[in-house]
Amino acid sequence: MKRGSIYREAQTRLRDFIREHGLRPGDRLPPEAVLAAELEVSRLSLREASRSLQTLGVIEARPGNGLYVATFSFRPVIEQLPYGLAEPGASLEELLTAREAMEAGLMPAVCRLRDEEEEALARCADLATEMSEREQRGESFADVDREFHLSLYQTLGNPLVENLIELFWELFVRVGDTIPGSPERNRGEAHLAIVRALQAGDADLATARMFEHFDDVRVRARLLQERA
Repeated sequence: MKRGSIYREAQTRLRDFIREHGLRPGDRLPPEAVLAAELEVSRLSLREASRSLQTLGVIEARPGNGLYVATFSFRPVIEQLPYGLAEPGASLEELLTAREAMEAGLMPAVCRLRDEEEEALARCADLATEMSEREQRGESFADVDREFHLSLYQTLGNPLVENLIELFWELFVRVGDTIPGSPERNRGEAHLAIVRALQAGDADLATARMFEHFDDVRVRARLLQERA
């Protein structure tokens, strides 16, 4: 068997071991010698396989403490994405469509939890106000915008949603410098309108406000595509 095939087989067996033994994030894997014997692979092949799975975020190495099953995160995926996925124009609009569908589609769920979401919504209102203040001063507020969208869904307790928002943000940042200047003003007020609709318990209005918010980026994406 070729070396590449041996390495891939070791990787597959290690994945299977984690699944078959019902290991969860934070669980420790057996010591290297024991694990290699269990998987019937060499220790060298196991090391190569484990390094690869660390890169993919499947397992993590804790210095002096061995290997552990990692907590799921899109971060390793983001770091491995080819920059071609973040090319300007059409790709940006495709990303926007996916992100918009997710965030607008989650408005009813956030609205149903508005009592539990009260503190988070108050935080989002403060962030929207900070956006307006920075805009008036001509300062960047991308970091505040990011925090707004992350905070908006935190009460859902859905790590997948949080990871997807992070993924979209990373890809948007990659093309951020190429996006034409925004034709929209009062970005903070647009965000605040979303919060006010949620606080009022109006899911339909909140959904509409979220779609309106994304209209600006869609226009900018099309302008970028026309310039390409």
